[in-house]
Amino acid sequence: MAADRIRRFTERFLTAHGCHFIEKSPNHLITQLSIEADKDLVHRPFYWMYVEKMGIEPQPSILTFVFDPQELDQHDRGECLNPGSPRFLTMLEAAKKRGRFVRLFEESARPVGNPLSSRPYIPWLGVNFQVSYVCDQKKDVIHCLGINLHSGEIMEDFFREMKRRRWNAKLPANRHTIQPQLRIAEGVGELERFLQTQIERQDMTCAKQALKRMRIELEQLEHFFPEGENNAEKEQRIRETIWQYHPRVEVEVINAGLFYLEAL
Repeated sequence: MAADRIRRFTERFLTAHGCHFIEKSPNHLITQLSIEADKDLVHRPFYWMYVEKMGIEPQPSILTFVFDPQELDQHDRGECLNPGSPRFLTMLEAAKKRGRFVRLFEESARPVGNPLSSRPYIPWLGVNFQVSYVCDQKKDVIHCLGINLHSGEIMEDFFREMKRRRWNAKLPANRHTIQPQLRIAEGVGELERFLQTQIERQDMTCAKQALKRMRIELEQLEHFFPEGENNAEKEQRIRETIWQYHPRVEVEVINAGLFYLEAL
């Protein structure tokens, strides 16, 4: 990840967490963290336990982030952010944890018209799935699926559609939401069935090749461990070989959200 992308992400993260920027430049940021960001990024649970128990005024940390290593010496107590730095990894984990589920309303440029009227929103559930095809090799594929909770329509590449629109975290004036026909759990179930169908349609050549490699490894183990000797070690090696080579599919939900749309 390039330094400019790290800086943009860092600034968006701090802004979303309500942090105050003391100083900014293309190569560094000095910020006073919000309470929420301090708890996420600075590991001092006993301090926050004491503050909350005693009811005293909290003092969130002031941090200096530097994005150009050559400028690190110019900033007192500055820390360089890069893809492998502990603070940046902590920031990514916090973003993943807090951004796992969202609820957003589409902003529309069209006027409502009559101020006494109200225009409906259609509820969509969007889920980003990571499908991992695992054997002694691994391939990850992201499926961005959305389902209309009113009609049951499923859309692939839902994230691309959402990126084209503008969003607000609050329900705008003169708008109302349509009662969904599907509960969230039912919507997730429909998406999982759709995803299973997509997985079953995949080319199984890689899986067959992995099974062939597994059989070769197991045959070599039979020659390496003669019958009746080192049975415990042999069984352990067999289990490890099967786990390493036997093809499997793992599915993980990266994040999800309720999106209220005018229309698609």
